[in-house]
Amino acid sequence: MAKKKLEGVTIKKISRTLQLIDDYTTEAKSKNLIWAITESDITVIRNILRTHKERTGESISLTAFLICIIARVAEQHKFPINTLRKGRKKYYTFDDVDVLTNIERIVDGVKKPTNYTVRKAQSKTLREIHDEIRTAQHQKKAELTSSGKGAIILLKIFAKSPRFLRRIMIHTIFTNPMLKRKFLGTIGVTSVGMLGIGMGKMIHITPHTLSLGVGGIEKMAFVLDGKIVERELLGLTLAMDHAIIDGGPATRFFHDFRYTIEYRCIDKDWCFKSLGFTDAELAEFSKDIGHRR
Repeated sequence: MAKKKLEGVTIKKISRTLQLIDDYTTEAKSKNLIWAITESDITVIRNILRTHKERTGESISLTAFLICIIARVAEQHKFPINTLRKGRKKYYTFDDVDVLTNIERIVDGVKKPTNYTVRKAQSKTLREIHDEIRTAQHQKKAELTSSGKGAIILLKIFAKSPRFLRRIMIHTIFTNPMLKRKFLGTIGVTSVGMLGIGMGKMIHITPHTLSLGVGGIEKMAFVLDGKIVERELLGLTLAMDHAIIDGGPATRFFHDFRYTIEYRCIDKDWCFKSLGFTDAELAEFSKDIGHRR
């Protein structure tokens, strides 16, 4: 019997990539996630990055900046932030902070999202992380520089496997700290801010012990020295596995992370000095911070 054609309806097959994302998020939902939501004043950061672009014509990735910051702070809070759990009795705390992020690569003229892991991010400068991400965006197989050739082979097997087998393999990776680190890194950074206007904040699902969700940037008014001034605020969300991270450690990490963005990073060798800024120039920029202490 011939199939009846439905008028006014377009039917498409769900791609294998979307099927994998569905399996991935279904498994990630099994975590006991809690979220911390705030915004961070990045007015000074944006001014520095704008100055760099005016001088060189180069736009430095804000995602690279945040990866640089979160990796440095996570190194100071290895347990429980840079920690993965195995079963009910063991924690694996890693010395190196491997940050999984999402990048866009142009494949056959079309932008496609790709996961990429910045390995040992805590030991890299802002310049190095930015260059690494830009290089990965133009590689045919960016994953080769982060997860290894085995990861690409496994992804091909994933895509062609029946769903029950994909779920078994994903569960195995999620529950084995060494495999999880190899394929997913130790913490995550995901950004939706570049896709919209205004601040916005996200409630995201993640398989990581800790993942940073980056929202948009919005200009808001503050009263400073009796005057109304305009500041640029970035929406941020931290998703944390409550089975590993308790409220106290989460609060201390969140405080250090936000404080490092707004104050501590300005004159560090691994941050803007790696872009060529001098101490005198950064000291001049620093005059504009401190109003929200």
